[in-house]
Amino acid sequence: MIAHIAMILAVVTAGGLFLMVTGRRQREQQRTRLDVNRELYQQRKLELVAERDDGLLTMEAFARANDELDKRFVTENSELEQVADRQMGNAVWVPAVVVMVAAVVLYFTFGSWQLQRQADEALAALPDLGRKVMSDQSAQTTREELEIFALGLRQRLGQTPDDNGMVWQIYARVMTQLGQAEQAVDAFEKALAINPSNQQAQLGYAQLLVNFGEEQYLAQAAQLLVQVLQQDPTQQEALSLLGLIAYQRGDWQQAQTAWQLLQDQIAPADERYAAIQQALDDVEQRLVAAEASLSVTVTLAPELQDQVPAGGTLFVYITDPDGSRMPAAAVRQPVANFPITIELSDANAMLPEFVMSGLNRWQVMARISSDEQIEAAPGDLDAEPLVLEAGSATSVQLEITKIVND
Repeated sequence: MIAHIAMILAVVTAGGLFLMVTGRRQREQQRTRLDVNRELYQQRKLELVAERDDGLLTMEAFARANDELDKRFVTENSELEQVADRQMGNAVWVPAVVVMVAAVVLYFTFGSWQLQRQADEALAALPDLGRKVMSDQSAQTTREELEIFALGLRQRLGQTPDDNGMVWQIYARVMTQLGQAEQAVDAFEKALAINPSNQQAQLGYAQLLVNFGEEQYLAQAAQLLVQVLQQDPTQQEALSLLGLIAYQRGDWQQAQTAWQLLQDQIAPADERYAAIQQALDDVEQRLVAAEASLSVTVTLAPELQDQVPAGGTLFVYITDPDGSRMPAAAVRQPVANFPITIELSDANAMLPEFVMSGLNRWQVMARISSDEQIEAAPGDLDAEPLVLEAGSATSVQLEITKIVND
């Protein structure tokens, strides 16, 4: 209501300013017309004196003409002022009143009044919607109800923004459900600024950051979860999320540790137990693959001995036969006498997040390049690629037998 009164006062003030400016212009125009009339009066006075001096008027005729001129000047000026006053009143007050009335009508009909009315209704509905959203009925909450609930929360936060860490946390979760990530991030940060040890805010914020998927957000989420676990080492949601972050970052050992701690708290009959065990089995396989290496022995077909380019470079590498052509492990070295044996492992990864242990199958390749580039080019010498299940062998052999033509 205070906002409504303030808006009305602003409209009235604007109308008053309009009235002042318009009235001043009218008065300036009025003074200009009176000045012109006065100049004509004085000019005629001088003409009568000249006519008297030239003998064109007798003293008696001069006196009568002078009196007539004075009377006419007074009468015309009086009439002019009355007409101008009426015109100024119509020209100023009518537009000013119209402007103010129109502004008020538009405000109440189409403007902030309608928005404020919706905000007031949302604030009034906040308790009932809050019980539904925060209870077991939350699954039945419609998007419209969530939007009304969010609007009501904004009104509450607008009243006391610095004293409502819990409300900021709830608002952040609602914004997350509505897909408003930017507003959710801002709300979580406000909640944690008020209460840095708010576990629910930390968990909700971490979950939101994990959904972003980028490394910088994963690192920030991990920090939040570590803070939660420092307060409560058995917090199940934190352990679950921390294991997921570690898995996404290729830290199989940390993922195994977090999920094992989580499983230890859950009864085997719990439906979550089997899902966690499946995740642990996958991590175990990746740990084995990460610890393993592949020994690759490369030979050169006799008929290609004379085709080796001077200053050539040998590449031995592993790619994903089912996905990216980016090598998960690669070794580069000058061409020497064959056979050559190369050890490949996660230590030879080109990118820390893309390693041999993260693949289900390995495609093992060998190439002699004439331009020091791993990509195939005409004149390069290639071995036939070998595909095998990850970790199914500890050593393989490749023979370079063909020339790349295109």
